[in-house]
Amino acid sequence: MTNNMTSTIICPNCAWENPHSYKFCPHCNCRLADTKPSVRSEPPYPVRQPPVEPIFCSSCSNTFAKDALACPNCGAPNRTLQHNNLNLNPEIKSRVAAGVLALVIGGLGVHKFYCGRVGLGILYLVFFWTFIPSIIAFIEGIIYLTCPSDEHFTKKYCN
Repeated sequence: MTNNMTSTIICPNCAWENPHSYKFCPHCNCRLADTKPSVRSEPPYPVRQPPVEPIFCSSCSNTFAKDALACPNCGAPNRTLQHNNLNLNPEIKSRVAAGVLALVIGGLGVHKFYCGRVGLGILYLVFFWTFIPSIIAFIEGIIYLTCPSDEHFTKKYCN
């Protein structure tokens, strides 16, 4: 190899060129460990420069883009996004709380209000006297309680 050849990993998701030591793409947070490094003398497009104001990882002290979701070296979450209230998922709802609400008083749509689905909550309130919302809420309560995690529940059923 000559001095102008570099070993890089091209992100399969966004085609961002990353050093071979990165485990995650700093641009799209895609896992890079499964891809093989490619060696070439010149990149086919201009290599993107590191960010002007890099931030440091709290786990491994590696520098990365301040808008990245996680450190590309170790995968630790970007704490500055959380401190600046820029977190993409600010509030994780409890699947157990929603499931119990749906099973106990789901006919009134309380579980929908808890999840932030106000329109559906009002619809449940309007038709609670038919007992149809109670039957649907009972089924939803079982579904909520069988979700694998609170993050999955929040992503799928809340806002």
